[in-house]
Amino acid sequence: MQEQRIWQKYTRLTTSILLTATVLVAPSFASDRNQKQIQGESLLAQVPDSCRQVIARNGLNVRRQPTANSEAVGIIGSARNVTIQSLGENGWVPITAPIKGYVYGGFLGACEAATVPPPTNCRQVAAARGINVHQAPSTDGERVGVVASGRRVTIESIGTDGWVPITVPLKGYVQAENLAYCS
Repeated sequence: MQEQRIWQKYTRLTTSILLTATVLVAPSFASDRNQKQIQGESLLAQVPDSCRQVIARNGLNVRRQPTANSEAVGIIGSARNVTIQSLGENGWVPITAPIKGYVYGGFLGACEAATVPPPTNCRQVAAARGINVHQAPSTDGERVGVVASGRRVTIESIGTDGWVPITVPLKGYVQAENLAYCS
């Protein structure tokens, strides 16, 4: 009988300890886990809105890698909207539009309704299969890359002889006949 009482006390004590540990300790683990997820790199479900606006007065460089020393792949003008992929890490935010790359998050603000018309140097690719970007204004010039149909490009000037220099999303020359004004 005495042995049974000791066993019951031991069972109650063990149950109490386990219950206390579950109630008091588990929320602190959950809190740590949530904090890590918020700071994590690609938790798109936790990004409430993937739209951000460039607030840097002179525009914002888009980098190939998330460092200031990385190659700039383009520039996005002030007050332009970008699509973020995630909240980023170490201040660098990956973006997917209008150029894919990384920007410093300190130069991004909340998106506002688009009250700014497209800039006059904005054009849209009108060719169904996209356009080739060349290093020189000629089909003989080395091909730098391709810009997909419907994508916006930033022209540097009106160009000459049917070729237009562009700076975004790639730097090079495209045939003018394949471009339309941005809408």
